[in-house]
Amino acid sequence: MILFAPLCSGSSAYIGTKTEGILVDAGASAKSILTALGEVGVEPGAVKAILVTHDHSDHIKGLRVLTKRLRVPVCSTVETLEGIIDTGNLTPGTEVLELSSQMELAGMEVVPFDTPHDVAHSVGFRIQAGERAIGYATDLGEVTAEIWQGLSGADLVLIESNYEPRLLAISSYPYYLRQRIASDHGHLSNPDCADTVRRLAQTGTARFVLAHLSRENNTPELAAAHGVRQYAPAFGWDYLTEQLAGLDFQAGEVDGIPVDPGGGAGLEPPQGDTQPPQAVR
Repeated sequence: MILFAPLCSGSSAYIGTKTEGILVDAGASAKSILTALGEVGVEPGAVKAILVTHDHSDHIKGLRVLTKRLRVPVCSTVETLEGIIDTGNLTPGTEVLELSSQMELAGMEVVPFDTPHDVAHSVGFRIQAGERAIGYATDLGEVTAEIWQGLSGADLVLIESNYEPRLLAISSYPYYLRQRIASDHGHLSNPDCADTVRRLAQTGTARFVLAHLSRENNTPELAAAHGVRQYAPAFGWDYLTEQLAGLDFQAGEVDGIPVDPGGGAGLEPPQGDTQPPQAVR
């Protein structure tokens, strides 16, 4: 059984079995992430590595303490690893692994692909677990050919649906930040996400998680209003949810992903571009 479990309002995710798997990003506190793992029945010792998409704070907030507790390798691009180390966000002595074009972690094949974002080097992942594939792409200004190749045909795709253009246009963010969010190296809008979901559904993807929804410039209802429900047989949010249920790929019994837009009690709110407007997240 392969478990896919977004944790702590989507600031991290666990992918693997109950006994062996990987974390993608560590954007909440280590305590919150470990608590969330326990809530989906995963012991800390099951985590064999941490993948990092990029080094913005909402993706590495808990990394230093987490690596001290778990003592597992951190895998990312050279630029991201350098940024993490230079800013003191990694426990000294932690093993670091440079992402290659293809690598095996916790019995799964991990293939990174570049994502256009306002950072030194940002990536998404295609993770192959047996016959099942998961695509993971957040913090991207546009869907490039490389991203499309990484996501196409995956059984489940987590993809960013960050902002509603009309809300961003009138938001309290300063003009320069609104421009950067809407740029090709910023974030993916609801309409662009919905178009990508539609096209991915045509390649066989049947399960979607809409990720990184801005608290100021978006709502789950607005993201869905662009037709996602029509295109996706099963989808859910990582926005203000207490947790999203793991998907049992082996049994293949998925009736959809539980949605609880009003949840999130006791968990940290999503970060994303909800931080004070200093840089695109």
